[in-house]
Amino acid sequence: MFPTARTVLTTLTVLTAQQLTAQVPAARFDGRPAFAEGIDLGYYLWRDEGDTWHVRWTTMGQQRRFTGSVNAEGGELKNLKRIDVETERRVLYPGRPARVVRGPAGRVRGVRPGRAPVVASKEQDHFEKDGDARIVFAALTDDDIDGFDFKVDKDVTMLRFVLNVEGRERPGSVEIGANNTKINNLPLIVRLR
Repeated sequence: MFPTARTVLTTLTVLTAQQLTAQVPAARFDGRPAFAEGIDLGYYLWRDEGDTWHVRWTTMGQQRRFTGSVNAEGGELKNLKRIDVETERRVLYPGRPARVVRGPAGRVRGVRPGRAPVVASKEQDHFEKDGDARIVFAALTDDDIDGFDFKVDKDVTMLRFVLNVEGRERPGSVEIGANNTKINNLPLIVRLR
């Protein structure tokens, strides 16, 4: 008996879907990967203390847009906390204090006004929970480290990471765990049970 066209198509669809996602055991995420701001480009993911997950990204000095999501099956994502090494603001040009102007005899002639510092803020970045089981993010990052932490409750069975740089999946730019294991395919699926 020969398989029908429908059976063959269904089998190929299932095989293709399995090849297009990277399924990784949760134990591979244990421990912080090695990376440095301004030197490395990509995403870095790890977990510690069992239920705390960390997502970081950095660039090689050029401004890039990082977007994506984390989805949980079977439970909730909790305690979303954004990190930013620069605490949300970076001074581009330092301010200048007002200064006293003195005449030839050393007498005070007036006060020259100062200048306020020019700062860049991260207000254009978005990190939010979309329901109880999804985190969505979009951020512009240049020469620093950015990212977020979250916890999973005991009922979560699977995490799905969708990670994009400049609107494209770059699986070679995703490293996980203390061994800096590189991922071959995205989206990244983590089976917790």
